[in-house]
Amino acid sequence: MKKTSMMIAASLAGALALAGQVTAQRAPIQGEAFVLEMLGQRSWEVSCRLTQGDGDAIETREAGRGLHDNGRFAIGDVTGGLCSYSVPERGELRLTMDVEHTAFNCPFTVTEAGFCRAYLQPGDSGSFQITRRSAGASAVTGS
Repeated sequence: MKKTSMMIAASLAGALALAGQVTAQRAPIQGEAFVLEMLGQRSWEVSCRLTQGDGDAIETREAGRGLHDNGRFAIGDVTGGLCSYSVPERGELRLTMDVEHTAFNCPFTVTEAGFCRAYLQPGDSGSFQITRRSAGASAVTGS
C-alpha cells in the first residue's frame, strides 16, 4: 500500500513537471483581441479581413436586415487588418470598438468613455484600417 502511494505521488509530480514544460514552450501571443460591435437600421453590411499573429488571414462579415439589427466580431490574436462598410439609403449604422485596454488605434473620429465610435449616415460606404498604436494613426476613408 505504501509503495503504491509513493508511485502515485511520483507520477503526479512528474505530470506536473511535464505540464509546466509544455506551458513554457507555447509561443507567446503576438496580437490581441479585436472586438467590433455594430448596431444599425435596414440592410447595412460590415466585412473585415484581419491578420493574426501567426500570419493567418481571417475574413468575417455581418449584415443587418431589420429595423434595429446588431452584430459583433470578436477575434483573438489580431495584429491588423482592413474593414469595409456600407449603409443603405434610408439606413444608419453605429460601429464601436473598445480601445481602452488594447494597443489598437481608434480608426474613427468619435471617442466616448474609452470607446471608439463611428456614426455612419444613409448612403455612407468606405473602409478603415485596424492598426496598432505603435504603427501610427489611421482614419476612416469613404464617401
